[in-house]
Amino acid sequence: MIYWKDYKFTPLPADTVFCFDTEASSFWVRPDGSITTYSAEISNEEFNAMTPGAICYIWMFSINDTVLYSRKLSELPELLKEINAHSELETPVVYVHNLAYDFQFMRNVLDFKEVFARTRRKPMYARTSEVEFRCSYMLTRLSLKTWSESMDIRKQTGLLDYNVLRTPLTPMTEAELKYCEYDLLVMYRGILKYMQKYGEIKDIPLTQTGEVRNVIKKMYSKNNGYHFKVTNLQPRTYNEYKYLKAVFAGGETHANRLYCSCTGEFKNEITKKKFTVTQDKILKNVGSFDKTSDYPYQMAAEKFPMSRFTETSKDLRFLKPETYAYIISVHMINVRCITNTTYISRSHCVSVKNGVYDNGRLISADAVALCMTEQDYLTIKDMYYFEIDEVISVFRSRKGYLPKSYIEYILELYANKTELKGVDGKEDLYGQSKQFINSLYGMAVTDIIMPDAKFENDSWNDYVPLTAEQIQERLDEIQTKFFKNNLAYQWGVWVTAYARRELMQAVLFCDAVEVYHDTDSVKLLHWRDYKYYFDFQNTIMDQKLMEMCAAYDIDFEKTRPLTPSGKKAPLGHWDFEGIYAKFKTLGAKKYAYWYMFESDGVTIKSKNYGMHVTVSGVPKKEGSELLKDLKDFKDGFVFDREKCGKKLLTYIDNANPAVTFPDGYVNDQIHACNMRNIEYTISQTAEYAETINYINEMKGFLS
Repeated sequence: MIYWKDYKFTPLPADTVFCFDTEASSFWVRPDGSITTYSAEISNEEFNAMTPGAICYIWMFSINDTVLYSRKLSELPELLKEINAHSELETPVVYVHNLAYDFQFMRNVLDFKEVFARTRRKPMYARTSEVEFRCSYMLTRLSLKTWSESMDIRKQTGLLDYNVLRTPLTPMTEAELKYCEYDLLVMYRGILKYMQKYGEIKDIPLTQTGEVRNVIKKMYSKNNGYHFKVTNLQPRTYNEYKYLKAVFAGGETHANRLYCSCTGEFKNEITKKKFTVTQDKILKNVGSFDKTSDYPYQMAAEKFPMSRFTETSKDLRFLKPETYAYIISVHMINVRCITNTTYISRSHCVSVKNGVYDNGRLISADAVALCMTEQDYLTIKDMYYFEIDEVISVFRSRKGYLPKSYIEYILELYANKTELKGVDGKEDLYGQSKQFINSLYGMAVTDIIMPDAKFENDSWNDYVPLTAEQIQERLDEIQTKFFKNNLAYQWGVWVTAYARRELMQAVLFCDAVEVYHDTDSVKLLHWRDYKYYFDFQNTIMDQKLMEMCAAYDIDFEKTRPLTPSGKKAPLGHWDFEGIYAKFKTLGAKKYAYWYMFESDGVTIKSKNYGMHVTVSGVPKKEGSELLKDLKDFKDGFVFDREKCGKKLLTYIDNANPAVTFPDGYVNDQIHACNMRNIEYTISQTAEYAETINYINEMKGFLS
């Protein structure tokens, strides 16, 4: 690395790649004014009693593969003026991996003229008078380490101890400087690939989804008829938009309460009474069926809303779900779940009277007001007894397949993802196809009206929801810019609706033995007895794809490409993923299993052999290493903060700069981001514990 003031500037062509990064030390100020860095010996209570802080002690800036550095943050504006003065571009673009973090330190010395962010404190780009900073993490959605694995250069690891307190005066070893340098070189190599693909930096999209959006945009760039059709599908009134937003829901994830474990002492939040629950269910030989590329399958095989939603008859007996997509608003009374698995989500109800819940899902209620698609209505009819008090409104749209060229692109990406996995020399195309096919759904369901987070007067303003009038103004604007409309929001809404319906049909068929499901997978006991169901469903998946292919004159074989080993991989098929020797769940997004199977007394091992943990908020690898015994997987289990990998970020604004470090350095940075390891403690709600306790009591009563 070169100290930036020793660098001899020459003209910088338009294709020059610029990258930036900071390194910072987190510290804490004790009540007595002394300073400490992170230590495993300091308890959470002690950390909470101290004032957090952080200081940038070195920053790096790369010009292609030349890395410059400085130990003084105050020198950054000088460098940016030099970059601007020597660049052929009026506003050079500088990439930062995780701009949200570095932006907080840059605020100390830079005056930002424009900041664009969808979420508070997470800018996608930030502009000064000299340069534009862009977030490369938003573009790749990969950690720097994972990004480097697709290149001939690797991010350095283990060379920089983040628990050492450093200031701009702290000497740094060659190994530490190498660590800093390679972070920039990895970014440079990565952005260079995007440059080669797009030609100019200004043409590189801001986000991963934006890459796919550019492909679709180019696909229909000269098709005015397509743009007019899609524009016509966009909601035109606030009420239309509100209804579409109300019926959208993501993937379906839930644990069957009959097989859910819950042990510990809990307290009823209303009565304040304590009670103990003991249900430690470690299940054996649990089979798992997973659906192949579920969302791409739905987009290729199913039919979607292809006309404006118009109000129709409120008589739900005459729904035609094969022909029309429906938005149904209904008020139900005497609602009772009649299956082991529950479905209606509390968060998607407009109102609930006297509801009883199963981990956020409705078991029973005196009354429920709900807005849903016809696919959700069909599932609720299968799973609940209810009486309809009032059908508030019903809207319908005629269904049709997505455009042929769009489906062909889905099949092309799926073929690349299937055929090129592990093929030497095709890593980039495989990676891009895998990334793009996952982004197609995300692009379709991106909200057409998103309020931006505001950064003004050097501060983030509180999020203020858009008013009905502001939303209507934006809807009117969408109608005037038809060439920008490439997809209809309702298509994305129905992708997940179809996926949920298919998933829940499988869950209900296996209702007595199903233990857990998540978006595109079902885990169940006695799986051999139910394998025929999934095999039969695969024939139905094929039939739907055949009908689509016949309608569009597409070769059906394109839906079932070959893997590198020559095996067919049909799109949308349920595949048997394996057997968990032991399995335990504590609720949605909380399960663990031991992957091993014994056959005739012989232990069969695979690459997945051993403990696996899936807990929302805990990295899978670290979580699996920390849990040694499934008996310990219960309410109150703590994933150790030193090994868990979970970080707590504290953004600091207007910090007291009068902090003097042991080496005599006086901090002058008032904006910072403090980071420390935190543990993750498994917790189950008292409400859920009472539900499981009630099930146990009923079992005892009935026996």
